[in-house]
Amino acid sequence: MGLDTTIKRRDGLPLGNADTVKSAIAAAFPGVKFGVLPSGAEKIRVMAERGIEFPEVIRAHLETPPAGLGGDFQNDQFSAEFFLGSKDPIEHVDAVLRGQTVASEPFLEKLMTMTGWQMTHP
Repeated sequence: MGLDTTIKRRDGLPLGNADTVKSAIAAAFPGVKFGVLPSGAEKIRVMAERGIEFPEVIRAHLETPPAGLGGDFQNDQFSAEFFLGSKDPIEHVDAVLRGQTVASEPFLEKLMTMTGWQMTHP
């Protein structure tokens, strides 16, 4: 289980376009790797290939999300997964921290200081 956080602007406006957001995260988390996350339909197809089928009501809910942009960061103390979503401009970034999450604080502090963004926790 990880520590969930949401990164957003204080004024509620979008964070910026994908390149801007990725650049900011990469400056604070050197070595982060970005890529395209599979859509809900692609995830269901993979599960079906593994013999896992969902009831129709669950399937209808799971298959709607489009492919999105994500990032992974890992060092010897903690890991961070960033979910930037599928819209451009990016409204907010959801992140999941795992491991010694207290070690992520300097990285997150750098990101917040550089950008003026804020973090909220559910």
